[in-house]
Amino acid sequence: MKDKYKIGSVKYLNAEPLIWPLEHGEIGEPIKIKRSFPGELPNMLISGELDCAIAPVAVLLEHPDLVPLPDVAIASRGAVASVLVFHNVPFDGIETLWLDPASRTSNLLARILRSMSKKLSCNYVIPTEDEAPGINDLPSGHGRLIIGDAALAYSVDSEIKVQFTDLGLLWKEKTNHPFVYARWIAQNGDIAAELAGTVRESRDWSVLNLHKLIEPLAEKYNFPVSLVDRYLRTNITYMFGPREQSGENEFFRLAKKLENI
Repeated sequence: MKDKYKIGSVKYLNAEPLIWPLEHGEIGEPIKIKRSFPGELPNMLISGELDCAIAPVAVLLEHPDLVPLPDVAIASRGAVASVLVFHNVPFDGIETLWLDPASRTSNLLARILRSMSKKLSCNYVIPTEDEAPGINDLPSGHGRLIIGDAALAYSVDSEIKVQFTDLGLLWKEKTNHPFVYARWIAQNGDIAAELAGTVRESRDWSVLNLHKLIEPLAEKYNFPVSLVDRYLRTNITYMFGPREQSGENEFFRLAKKLENI
């Protein structure tokens, strides 16, 4: 990857196999990658602070001039384990859903899936810092969306007393499609064309050498080795093929319908 470009990524475990080879010089000279939360990366791309980044796909709805790179994504073909809604009533009965300010893509996914229910209407709240209720303290009829590494940790936390719904799994059940959470997205087609081969090579290196990453990543993120192994091998796919394209198209269609775009 050319060092003339400013590169960014979501700062979550699931992005590591895409950026590890780039940062550690496994496929060329090491490069510096700016990590940020999903909700911040779209503005960094739009403003020119970054030239290319692993960013949530919802930015493509609002900024179709941005260009996704082919073949590579952060996606799931079933349960994802890191995009979860916690609730104390059935998912279809949630009346107030606390969304996650970190990601518009996951918020749209939660709203789309909740809107598929013919039961009660739902109020959606994007909380300010510390405003959302604790997971074990959710009022009756409330749900809370948690994403990323926090959701992954909660999914195996024995102290969590409420149920949760995995939105990757629910999306698969409702649509029979994979779900695409993030992709490499560039400011323009020239950048996308120049970097496409490199990000594909980085992905391919990690797919072949994932066993070398599991323990270092478990230590870095303070997760059990078994959890990291299962998550990166089973829950996440880094391929973007025809099935993922169909899933992304369906998400965009439903999101536009939901927001009257």
